[in-house]
Amino acid sequence: MFILIVGGGKVGSYLTRALLNAGHETVVIEKNERKAKMLDRLVDRQVTLVGDGCDPVVLEGAGMARADVVVADTGDDEDNLVVALLTKKKSKARCIARVNNPRNRLIFESLDPADPVTVISSTEIILDVLQEYVNAASCGPPVETLHLFGKGNLRLVKIGVPPDSSLAGRPLSEVNFPHGSVVVAIDRAERDFEIPTGDTVLRPGDQIIAIVKSGAAERMFELFASPA
Repeated sequence: MFILIVGGGKVGSYLTRALLNAGHETVVIEKNERKAKMLDRLVDRQVTLVGDGCDPVVLEGAGMARADVVVADTGDDEDNLVVALLTKKKSKARCIARVNNPRNRLIFESLDPADPVTVISSTEIILDVLQEYVNAASCGPPVETLHLFGKGNLRLVKIGVPPDSSLAGRPLSEVNFPHGSVVVAIDRAERDFEIPTGDTVLRPGDQIIAIVKSGAAERMFELFASPA
């Protein structure tokens, strides 16, 4: 197949390498010349076209008319929407679009109800994975490992906020989390997963979902277990 990718960032780079290894013809449009050169060095061949993927002339020059699949993979939903519109208008390719804000999903899906754009929302994927692991996990220790990443250096963990925790009632921005830890979601009984901000106030009974480096999980438990 011939796959045209608009956006040569990290996701686009890994996708390009995987597609080339699988034997697919792949061209990447990237407006940043430095990123384009880095991608060419990464895959050890010339695959990039420097230009604006929202420009119909650039898309046509990259071979959009004969593409089997067009992937809109920039970090800007507006740019991805333009690519999807142009793909629908000027080719018969299947269109896959990355959506950074889940609220924009319906806009993309409504472009062509007969042949809808395939929408990939990284936020929703992360939430789905978290939901899957949390639902599958039985009651365990205070720090429950839900998943290991890579060689086990990173762990996806769930930590409960005890009723007497010193952190209850405090916003995340005021919590001195251990180095090597990132809170990615909060599971609350009365609602779906919440993507927290610095203003999110911790409550007793919250289940904190975090990605931690080796050694940080125990320090996280000590932090949450400290009595008020």
